[in-house]
Amino acid sequence: MSNTLGSKGKRKPQSLDQPIINQGPPKSKPNPGETATVTHGAPLNELESELNKRELALIEHEIKSLHMKEELERLRPLSGLYRVVKAMARERKLEKILEVITSETQVMLDCDRCSVFVLDQDTGELWTQIAQGLIGNRVITISINSTSIVSDCARSGQIINIEDAYADKRFDPEVDRQTGYRTKSVLCVPMRNRNGQVIGVFQALNKVNRCFTHDDEDWLEGLTAVAANLIEQAQAYAEIERFVDKTLEVLAQTIDKRDPLTAGHSMRVTQYSLLLGGAMRIPEDDVDVLRYSAMMHDFGKIGIPEAILWKPGRLTPEEYLCVQKHARITYDLLSNLPFTHRLKAVPFVASCHHEKVDGSGYYRGLKGNDIPFLARVIAVADVFDALTSVRHYRNRMPIENVTEILQTGRDNHFQAECVDAFYRLPCHRVLTIMESERGQEIPPEVDSFRSITWQRLVELIAGARPKREEDGLKETFERIYNANLPADYKPLD
Repeated sequence: MSNTLGSKGKRKPQSLDQPIINQGPPKSKPNPGETATVTHGAPLNELESELNKRELALIEHEIKSLHMKEELERLRPLSGLYRVVKAMARERKLEKILEVITSETQVMLDCDRCSVFVLDQDTGELWTQIAQGLIGNRVITISINSTSIVSDCARSGQIINIEDAYADKRFDPEVDRQTGYRTKSVLCVPMRNRNGQVIGVFQALNKVNRCFTHDDEDWLEGLTAVAANLIEQAQAYAEIERFVDKTLEVLAQTIDKRDPLTAGHSMRVTQYSLLLGGAMRIPEDDVDVLRYSAMMHDFGKIGIPEAILWKPGRLTPEEYLCVQKHARITYDLLSNLPFTHRLKAVPFVASCHHEKVDGSGYYRGLKGNDIPFLARVIAVADVFDALTSVRHYRNRMPIENVTEILQTGRDNHFQAECVDAFYRLPCHRVLTIMESERGQEIPPEVDSFRSITWQRLVELIAGARPKREEDGLKETFERIYNANLPADYKPLD
């Protein structure tokens, strides 16, 4: 049998002439000039399928994003309304609540500015309680009888929605000229109280890239109802506060006027205390406590015999003990008044104005931080006014003596920080309060003391060399301070 293996089992080399067996059909060769093409069917199909899947995923993502944006746009007013309600629960001051309402309305309506106009029923004027975009404390005032979009809204009680303000005859471009602002679209909604009376107007300006819609009108109308209710409550609360304030003021003046010579003492002490408290940056919530406490600090003198109060000279030890009782009487009487929770500290603070930081005061003998801080403020104001006012046994005390008493009282009678803060007060403010005891107009010369502090005036009186702008201030002060005083001056011994 013939094969290609040798006798030793090795394969013989194949002859070039021998035919190829089982090699399959011969591969065709491309013709000259023809490009060979290679087909990878399966990989291309997989790539195309993957690209299609990714494209579909991107489209689905875009659709979801659009849906989310639409949903966020739909929920944006609800989110703003939630923040408004939250602010109403947290804030007590009308101004702060209206600031939240206007800022949230700006976001909810996607507009440029918002303003709240309140109608003064007595003057017939609309004025801006809140006005976004106004610099400083500027206030826009509009007569309700004037020709303007806001006043027309207040008069008619109807919603006004304008696409182009400059095309409306009621629009006054004067405010734009003054501020450099360009008003375009305007939406005004009247605010009504519970009786249906218009008490103001809520205005939105310049819807971003479009005009205000009916939905915007509905949302603003809802927020306006909230704002109107807040304003009505705030106005009622303000009336009550004015009544309480005036009642306490009259009570304080009644005590002062038992003795014409000391009339006005309580109000001056109140003004000094508020000025000093402001300089010491007392919390805003303490301002009313300080005012009422200072106003009523001597209320207990209603229980002291007039013969002792009006005595033209030094008191005996027994008489002085009688006078000291007024602090306890002040506490007992004021404790019977129904002060709100915010003002509940007034009786205690008012009755502590004669306590001393070293514990030697009356009537409780409190010491240091046991004395309410506001009472420590009142103590400085009370003594300063007593020393710089006319009394039965003396004229106004010379400023040098007043300074000595305040300085030697640091850290034993008075809290040192209160005394130091008093000397940093603007001189013209101190003089304005001081001269109010005269019962006449404040001398115009007081205005010349605007550039110095009370400390600097004390230094000038003590002989300090005046600067160029301080020339003549010492002489001017002495002329004001000693004007029309009785001639029989009796200094304290």
